[in-house]
Amino acid sequence: MAAPLELRNSPSGKILPAVGPFLIGGVFGFGALQGVASGADGGHVLWIALLGAACLALGAFIARGAFDTSVKVVLNSQGFRDTRAGDVLVPWSKVKSVRLAAGGKGAAMLNFELTGEPPDAIRYSSANAFGLMPFGKTTVHMEISSLDVRGQDLVDAVKKFAPHVVVRR
Repeated sequence: MAAPLELRNSPSGKILPAVGPFLIGGVFGFGALQGVASGADGGHVLWIALLGAACLALGAFIARGAFDTSVKVVLNSQGFRDTRAGDVLVPWSKVKSVRLAAGGKGAAMLNFELTGEPPDAIRYSSANAFGLMPFGKTTVHMEISSLDVRGQDLVDAVKKFAPHVVVRR
């Protein structure tokens, strides 16, 4: 029996996306300071300062995941479990195929096509919002760009744990 594959957040996969909101928040903050220094209307300066604070808060919210070292995804001989999407075990017997959805330099999403609809905990989770669309009702979407693994390594693990699952390109 093969050892389970446990995946955690990638620090760079969480900190780098937070850079944009931090930069935008800094620009808004600088603009608010310039407005105060030039004697601009207080209401407009307040809105700019609030936008800056909101962007900084969003950046901190995104970056906090880099320090979360808990296991997010587990693949083992029984099936797969994603704590970000319902934390429900999906047995390999219910998986028909897997597809690596590429985006940019690497894969961003691993799509599992199931023999039936996924459990409600997965279907209604925020991580699987595509499952609420009228198409793809039997597909579970697993975001992998923020995890500490390459997409092809995950596909190889699926092949090892569930050789019957078809790998689609």
